[in-house]
Amino acid sequence: MKGNKFNKILEEHQQRIYSLALYILRDKHEAEDITQDVFTRLWNSLDQVDILKMSAWLSTVTRNACIDKLRKRKEFSQVEDEHQVTKDHEEPAGNLQHQQLSSWLSNAISCLKEPYSSLIMLCDVQQNSQSIAAQSLNLTTSQVKVYLHRARRELRNLLKEYTHE
Repeated sequence: MKGNKFNKILEEHQQRIYSLALYILRDKHEAEDITQDVFTRLWNSLDQVDILKMSAWLSTVTRNACIDKLRKRKEFSQVEDEHQVTKDHEEPAGNLQHQQLSSWLSNAISCLKEPYSSLIMLCDVQQNSQSIAAQSLNLTTSQVKVYLHRARRELRNLLKEYTHE
C-alpha cells in the first residue's frame, strides 16, 4: 500500500523536483542527489505528509535542501550550465540567441533577493499556482501576489540592463 502510494507520487513529481534542483544548483549530479534525498525523506515521512499539500511539501523540502547544498559549497555565484558549452561544430544563430536569452534570464533570476527568485521559479518557470508557492514559502497568497509583482518588475529591469550592455 505504502509502496503504491509512493510510486504514484514519485512518478507524478520526480521530473519537477529534479528540474527545480537543477535550476537552483546548476549541477546535474547534485540535482540528482537532492532529488533522491527528497524522495527518501518523503518515504520516511509519507504518513505524516498531507496528500493535498504534497506538491508544496516537495517543493519546500527541495528548495531547502538546495540552499543547504549551496551553503556547504559556499558558492552563490552563477555556475556555468553544461548545456551552454559549445561543441566543436558551430551552432545555428537561433540556438545561440536562445542560449544568450537563457543565460540572461538565469543570471537575472539569481540576482533577485529571496523570496523573489523562488517565486519566479515556482510560479513562472515551473508553472505552479500561487497557492502552492504560498504554501511552499510559508507566505499568504496576498503576499505572493505582491511579491510576485515586485519580482517580475525587478526582473524586467534587470533584463533591460542585460540587453542594453
